[in-house]
Amino acid sequence: MLTSCFGLGFMPIASGTWGSMPPAIIFAGLCLVCSGWGLIAVNAAVMVIMAIIFSVVCVKFTPHIVKIQGGKKDPGEIVADEWAGQSVAFIGAYASGYKEIAIVAVAGFLLFRFFDILKPWPIRKLEKFPDGWGVLLDDILAGIFACILLNLGLWAYRTGQFAEISELSGEMNVLFASFLGAVQGLTEFLPVSSSGHLVLFEHILKLDPDTQEMLIFDLITHVGTVLAILVVFRKSIVAFTKNLFAFAKYGKNPIEIYKKSPSIHFAFLGVVSTVITFGVYKLFEDPLKAARGNLAVVAGMWLITATLLLITDYRKETRVSLRKMGILAAVIIGLAQAGAIMPGISRSGSTICVAVLLGLHRRWAIEYSFLLAMPAILGGAAIEIITNSDALAGSSMTAGVMVAGALSACLVGIFALKLLIGASKRKNFKYFAIYCYLLAITVGICLIA
Repeated sequence: MLTSCFGLGFMPIASGTWGSMPPAIIFAGLCLVCSGWGLIAVNAAVMVIMAIIFSVVCVKFTPHIVKIQGGKKDPGEIVADEWAGQSVAFIGAYASGYKEIAIVAVAGFLLFRFFDILKPWPIRKLEKFPDGWGVLLDDILAGIFACILLNLGLWAYRTGQFAEISELSGEMNVLFASFLGAVQGLTEFLPVSSSGHLVLFEHILKLDPDTQEMLIFDLITHVGTVLAILVVFRKSIVAFTKNLFAFAKYGKNPIEIYKKSPSIHFAFLGVVSTVITFGVYKLFEDPLKAARGNLAVVAGMWLITATLLLITDYRKETRVSLRKMGILAAVIIGLAQAGAIMPGISRSGSTICVAVLLGLHRRWAIEYSFLLAMPAILGGAAIEIITNSDALAGSSMTAGVMVAGALSACLVGIFALKLLIGASKRKNFKYFAIYCYLLAITVGICLIA
């Protein structure tokens, strides 16, 4: 009764989701009957007590449930861990008024389910703890992540930090730079299209991407995202570099070196993909720029991205290594990356999905995609510097704002990269596909209305 949270664990579909609902309902109920500092104190006390009770239940009784369920490590019937984690997510939060209560309750619930289902680093590592601790601790950390984001969002909303975003003229504050940097870092690497989200934010917040502030900000977030790639793939980059400069051991014949040296082979294919991408961009530069501000086009491209992600999840195991990858595959991946110039088409999603569909092992598809991203991102930044040099020269943006934007993009980018790697290995692209479908449908409905 206790580990299943009074039977919720026996629901036939998504038992963990059902087990997470009671704390959200209790939070909403507390907001209806309390107010002010009393609400914050009562809510925090109730949530902490529930988190402790169901944590004890989970740790104490999980070994017994595992035993009677035939040794299954984390039986679906155990949802005390979800109840505990969801309770943690609401600690410190409060709301008033029916609309705000509903929004905060749903936001806290969705944030927790997001972290609990996808289990980004380091949440999944906590599953390795023995017995009930391994079942519980990942949910508690998911709850902590959700709690931090929920309370940060509430603080920013209530202090008016985002209230006048659309009126920014010559200055950008540190909080706003951190927020946009986080959005850039998240959407640059997750297969949901950063350019599509940029167009969406421009419409919602009435931002002008051609202002001096936004041009500078775009450049510093590019630096942050490249740093994220260097951090996550540092071991692969070091190994690649060492092998690249040791090409002499493979002989003197260029063709033999290309065939035998993994780094030379990879570098050559990367050049091919990059040249194809740049060539397509220059060929269709004007129509691509014209489509950039069209939300209807963006929504259509999100549908394409979602469908590609969904198809890739159903691709059977792939075994082709980078050494066996051919020039034709590099050309096709370059074309896929060029397609991502269209807002709504995800660069990471299109290149990884196409590589996997061509047979490349998922691990190598991810590494090829993001090592290929560095010249694409830096090249895009260089083009911006050259074409907007006059506007950039007179920038008054402070060092603190630039550091905040770059650091936020880097840190969130690292998180997003690890999340994407895990999702690809476990064939969980469908969650991003659902998000893109919902986003496209929502934008379409808003445009029609």
